[in-house]
Amino acid sequence: MKHTRNLYLIQTQPGFEAIAVQELQTRLQSITIKSTHTLPGKNGMVLFRYTGNAQNLLQLRTVEDVFIVLATIPELPHTYSALHSLRDAAIQLRLDTALPLVRQLSPGRGGRGKLRFRVVARQVGQTNYRRMDAQRAIEKGLVAREDHRWQVAEDKALEFWLTLLPEQAFLALRLSDAQMRHRDEKIQHLPASLRPSTAAALIWLTQPQPDDVFLDPMCGAGTILIERAQTERYTLLLGGDISAEAIAATHTNIGPRYKPIEIREWDARTLPCDDGSITAAVVNLPFGKQIGSADDNRSLYPAFLQEMARVLRPTARFVVLTSDTRAFDMALKRIRDFTRHEAYNVQVLGQQARVYVLERQ
Repeated sequence: MKHTRNLYLIQTQPGFEAIAVQELQTRLQSITIKSTHTLPGKNGMVLFRYTGNAQNLLQLRTVEDVFIVLATIPELPHTYSALHSLRDAAIQLRLDTALPLVRQLSPGRGGRGKLRFRVVARQVGQTNYRRMDAQRAIEKGLVAREDHRWQVAEDKALEFWLTLLPEQAFLALRLSDAQMRHRDEKIQHLPASLRPSTAAALIWLTQPQPDDVFLDPMCGAGTILIERAQTERYTLLLGGDISAEAIAATHTNIGPRYKPIEIREWDARTLPCDDGSITAAVVNLPFGKQIGSADDNRSLYPAFLQEMARVLRPTARFVVLTSDTRAFDMALKRIRDFTRHEAYNVQVLGQQARVYVLERQ
């Protein structure tokens, strides 16, 4: 199939879109970023033009979903007249590129004979009409088209996603499927486990190298370790947790894969690692809500940071995710062995959190 300069949209967890931009620009050629958006409580979004093979987009690790944009509707009014504009936009869509593309990537989607489809509508901001009204307007427009026989359905359906922002709207056709978001590497899940794309974004910020001795000192169900193994070659993976249940889940999820790897039950404040032996590390700290407490964090964070300063070699990158930013900022002031680089405000498991990118001095 000839590759044209299509407009695409990718979705991340909220706040992680800036990290996804880094992956896009590093891994893909002939790409132009057009805009980024955060939909609080829903997703981060990146719009970009790309001339390469769309199959490459489905290999991105920091991304949850991929779409081809069918229409951008600027200055959509907040009144009911917007529903007529949305219906007309659906009728007038050009699908000669998008439909063959989605069928190439996901054979069988949409079915045979009547085209099976569903519309997903999301809205940011207030309008006179409801989100469901906008969804039905798109459905009516598609059914009224004369190019195919269209049928609203759920199973194996084409997915048209309508995103309503205060300043504009996007209508896009989903190219990815649920496997891109959830993946199939994990069997056991634990409370507060990260989504794979979130773990991949944290890994990306460590700038993975083939000679990495990589550490996840609070590994939970092993999501971060799995993502590191999938991202780049390495010398050794080390993971551990204070919870025996977590260690059992990690062993189940990793199985015989990803050699060499060591998984141990330990207290992250007293790691069985030599001084300066770790080249990169990622940790999902207890937020102090679902796991632990704010009082626990005030003592845990500085003791843990002191131990990480011991085991990390100079210039090692250390990426930290936490929602207890007050406790972590206080710990950073006490433990002065790290240089703080970027920080990203994100949402994880419905909670406001921050990603810190640190470097061992």
